[in-house]
Amino acid sequence: MKKLVSLLLAVGLCASLGVKAETGIGVSVGKPFWGLDVAHNGFRMNVSLDDQFGIGANKTFAVSGTPMYFFIGGQYVDRDRHYIAVTPGIGAEFRVKPVGFYIDLTPAIYLDEMDLELEARAGIKVYF
Repeated sequence: MKKLVSLLLAVGLCASLGVKAETGIGVSVGKPFWGLDVAHNGFRMNVSLDDQFGIGANKTFAVSGTPMYFFIGGQYVDRDRHYIAVTPGIGAEFRVKPVGFYIDLTPAIYLDEMDLELEARAGIKVYF
């Protein structure tokens, strides 16, 4: 798992070297976990801060002229039932510099059980 996370971080950083950096750090709450949220040039990573481990990463694609975006990614959630999921979804972020408030909605597809769950998350980030 650590190798996968390291690979995702390396690919994300390499892909964004030639682009003006826009980095945000904040917190998020929702299902399946709440925790720390880090964003950098359209790549996002979430790490659980609650009692059970969870980590997620995705790539966002902005809808021009609107606060909306689409995203695709995955997550690992160490709970009693679910573990690995593909997470496509839609979200919106409202920004008042340097702060951004966002909300995401995703139908998480858990691969270990072939189960579909609707999940939502809201958060706030400070950009620098």
